[in-house]
Amino acid sequence: METTENILICKCKKVTLADIENALHDHTSLSDVENEFRHVQEVTHCSTGCGGCHDKIMDVISSIISG
Repeated sequence: METTENILICKCKKVTLADIENALHDHTSLSDVENEFRHVQEVTHCSTGCGGCHDKIMDVISSIISG
């Protein structure tokens, strides 16, 4: 059984929901979705393969920012 943290968001780079949350963890204030996406991409390399996960990653980041 897969836990929420282990949900695979980016299949190409094997990035999970927990990986995205961890990448955002070191930011004390989350500015906007586009900036945070770039940061997550730098840390995890997500959405640098086929790009099919872009919208899922943006949704995850938006959800984290909005609490």
